[in-house]
Amino acid sequence: MKIVKSENYKEMSLLASDMMIEALLRKPDALFCIATGSSPTGAYRLFAERIKSENIDISRMRIIKLDEWCGLPKDNAATCEHYIAAHLLAPLGIPADSPRYISFDPLAKDSDAECARVSRLLHEAGGIDCCILGLGKNGHLGLNEPGKEPYPFAHQAALHAKTKTHAMLSENGESVSAGYTLGIKDLLDSRQIILLATGADKQEAYARLQSQTVSPECPASFLWLHENSVCITDISSFA
Repeated sequence: MKIVKSENYKEMSLLASDMMIEALLRKPDALFCIATGSSPTGAYRLFAERIKSENIDISRMRIIKLDEWCGLPKDNAATCEHYIAAHLLAPLGIPADSPRYISFDPLAKDSDAECARVSRLLHEAGGIDCCILGLGKNGHLGLNEPGKEPYPFAHQAALHAKTKTHAMLSENGESVSAGYTLGIKDLLDSRQIILLATGADKQEAYARLQSQTVSPECPASFLWLHENSVCITDISSFA
């Protein structure tokens, strides 16, 4: 994994959005894995703005949602579904029920069947072309949490204590104990990975990542095993 240091959040977002555009121009039907949270928000805004201003064709672009909280309806403001709809689907004009969008159902009654469904769709789609990830404050990737043996494929995960305080939940007054996520192998099979690291509360996780020690205690460290991954850091937030 290559580490690129940007001066601030704006520069980090610009670098990431440029890489996303390049991935789309290189492969117009690229499948993008989309993380949620504050880290990639700026990149998604710049990505959508550039597509509009340059009239870039996105008619074949595809999206898969990285993860989702269990038990909240899709229109709840705390959900990943709500975030992706607001920051990507609506700006790009992609309907939420489009076959070009693969999404976990947070209210699925059978979690094993739901994970199998998403895994099947991912396989049929040919895998992820460009994977956007945010560094979790506990070092997680999606909801692949620290301290456990890595699970390779889509699965339901019990949430780490720090994850339960995620801003998406706390700011909307929600409390959940589990979530769906793509697995470590799903992510490492991506043809390109862009990891965004920003925020003072991510400093400890970033320090562990920089050690280059690959361990389930820091799931993000598995990205050191990927030949085409980059971590773009916002050094202003780690001062």
